[in-house]
Amino acid sequence: MNNKRFKEAVRTILKEIGEDVDREGIKSTPDRVCRMYNNLFYGYHKKLVVMDEKERNGSVKDNVIPITIFKSNNNDLLIRNTTFTSFCEHHMVPFSGKAWVGIIPGEKLLGMNKIDKIVKYFAGQLQIQEKMTSQIADWIFENISPLGVIVVVKADHYCARLQGDNGEFVTSTVRGCFADNDRHCKEEFFELIKLQ
Repeated sequence: MNNKRFKEAVRTILKEIGEDVDREGIKSTPDRVCRMYNNLFYGYHKKLVVMDEKERNGSVKDNVIPITIFKSNNNDLLIRNTTFTSFCEHHMVPFSGKAWVGIIPGEKLLGMNKIDKIVKYFAGQLQIQEKMTSQIADWIFENISPLGVIVVVKADHYCARLQGDNGEFVTSTVRGCFADNDRHCKEEFFELIKLQ
């Protein structure tokens, strides 16, 4: 991101809404917004990279988010939930909530805290909730090769709330054995996350 151009764009927006860009309290706003956007939208500037422990112990580039994997001898359902904040691609207003990710491992086991990083990586881009839900499942399924993955996202969208509507939405997607009409897997997942 070109910080100079970004700050000037923020100044332009402030002027267009009628703000005095030189008044105390506002004159540093372009700098603050630039820093915040660099932090929020890191999903455009970094990439997720699968690594085993040996690779992880080497040097990792600044633009890489290492996703550590281990050999698995476990086919039990593993569930991780994490919170996130993203921005609606239609209005550039935040939506935030919780994502539940269920995985039945194959030969590789994903470090459970790495699920947080995967969710937050896709949240670190302008998004719509249903696309983000699928991106999380697709990335895990394609890069870790589990027997199955299920993702449920529940979020509150401020773009809807600002228009006077209820902003809560729930999305879900399934891959692998969860998509094979294995009701037992889905029922166990939903029972464990208490959303059934």
